Amino acid sequence: MSSFEHPTSLNVFQRFRQACEIHRESSRASQAAWYQNALELDMQLHISVDGTRIESFFYNRSKNEWSDGPAINDELFVDPEQISVFAAQLQKYVRASKGNSVGVVLHIADEFATAELKQSLDNPAALSELRETAYHNPGEILDDSSVPPDQGSWRVLPYPAAGSEVIATTISLTRSLEFFTVGLRNYGNDHNFPIITQALSAPLIAIMGLPSIIDFGGEKPVVAIMQYPWFTAMAFFNEHGDLRLLRALQHRGLRRPSNFRHAVLATNAALEFVDPDIHILPLGDEIDPKLVEDLQKSFPESMVKLTSYPVVEPLPSWLPEPMLAVQSPPDEVPESMSQTFKMLLVERWPHQDFLPALREAAEVFPTRNEMRLVKYLKHGRVALFCLTLLSIIWLGFSVATMIRRPEWTFNADEARSMQMRMGTLNKQRQTLDHWNNLLEDRSKAWSSMEAIARLFPAKSGLLVKGVDHTVRPDSAPGQKKIGFVKEWVVTGMVRDEALAYLNSLNTREGISAHFSEIAKVTGNLAYDPTPVTRTLVINVKTKENPQFHQMPAEDIFDGDESTYPFSFTLTITQRFESGDVMAVSAVKAP
Repeated sequence: MSSFEHPTSLNVFQRFRQACEIHRESSRASQAAWYQNALELDMQLHISVDGTRIESFFYNRSKNEWSDGPAINDELFVDPEQISVFAAQLQKYVRASKGNSVGVVLHIADEFATAELKQSLDNPAALSELRETAYHNPGEILDDSSVPPDQGSWRVLPYPAAGSEVIATTISLTRSLEFFTVGLRNYGNDHNFPIITQALSAPLIAIMGLPSIIDFGGEKPVVAIMQYPWFTAMAFFNEHGDLRLLRALQHRGLRRPSNFRHAVLATNAALEFVDPDIHILPLGDEIDPKLVEDLQKSFPESMVKLTSYPVVEPLPSWLPEPMLAVQSPPDEVPESMSQTFKMLLVERWPHQDFLPALREAAEVFPTRNEMRLVKYLKHGRVALFCLTLLSIIWLGFSVATMIRRPEWTFNADEARSMQMRMGTLNKQRQTLDHWNNLLEDRSKAWSSMEAIARLFPAKSGLLVKGVDHTVRPDSAPGQKKIGFVKEWVVTGMVRDEALAYLNSLNTREGISAHFSEIAKVTGNLAYDPTPVTRTLVINVKTKENPQFHQMPAEDIFDGDESTYPFSFTLTITQRFESGDVMAVSAVKAP
């Protein structure tokens, strides 16, 4: 796998060819473990490093079972040969347990340091951006410019407490175990066996599990003092259970920090905590037994007690971090839980990987979607080959079947006979078309009467006295089809209330709407005004009726012309061009 190059140094074709090679040599297209973190895998190896001893335990996630892990010494972390042997033994163990991948989780408890963020970074909405920046460019967020950001691994932890002066702090670990994690990942890549590493800060995991052993529902602040062999971490929570400050004191060869009590008192005073509840958590196999007694003297009104996490065999009582790390976040976070622990549990801040694969090394391998695309393209190529082969076979079979048919043999006499029959049928078809054209329904009397009846409905204030309907040809000599013009001249009487109706008819839109209705009702396509080869024109003229006499409404009846104040003459002209389907054929019948 080491022969693969970074995609930015390759052209498009070379990238695709390298992706195909990775697909051929590895299981990245089908094995989801390559793209998961270590705590999501079924088989996990948890290694705790606290400066005095190294402990390891296997965890079977599907069975929720713990077991003792292999013995590990300090030389393993720096010797490449031992790393390869250890990885091979680990692979053998996982294969024997019917696993196909393993997550190696490091719980680093031999160092812990904090550093402040720049004061300008006070936007809580930018926490996710700060989290990403800490991975790749921590120098942009650290307040102390004298701290060399490239000599350690930096991560962000939020301070969501209301009234907090800063929104987060930074946690740093050295990269002393990076050689070990890189060696494990390289072995997994070379042997096509997913070994996924995840380096966790043990104190952050311990803080995440505090609600399971400490009641934050009281009215007092809480101070959690986590004793490790080489340092002591102190987490200060306000009365609402929100984290206000996190700091660490190095032991420097002693069992406790030399300025421990002063640091606790000073920090407590700076935060203005009054008689906080103090919980001492022994997270190493060697603790100072006088620590509780000394703190009780310094805080006489506070509750000071030793607190421990539940024991899960075979994990020792002072090593709860592996058990806390594998716990899944609850489906529903209790409303009573503080904002700090909601964020820690749901957004998994303590699970940040301090020793991830370098971006350049990770980008050598395609993403999961890209590997799936390469897989589908490979399957598509096979399917295309099979489809092409089947098409060739089908084509050959079709040609062979066609050649065996009697129609394949050409017979000149049958061809001439068929040609004569086709000529006769074609002549008959032309004759039928000619007479069908002449008999086309262009202007039947009943449809014309229906048109007039619908244009002038009864009781509409209109009296029709006469209708003159004429049809005349409209064509130029030499044309195969003759156009024609249909004209209706309607005379009658009209009352005042019907003038608006006549005016609505006296428009192209009005008369076209009526003709469309007539075509639909009668089924006579000659009334359809929509073809471009037809024009429809209407002209309405009205004048006063000299015989009109005003009389009471009860004396008026429709047939009396003297009761109509106006007379009208309505002329409708419909022109059919020679290209219209209704045009009359001018040639003789074939």
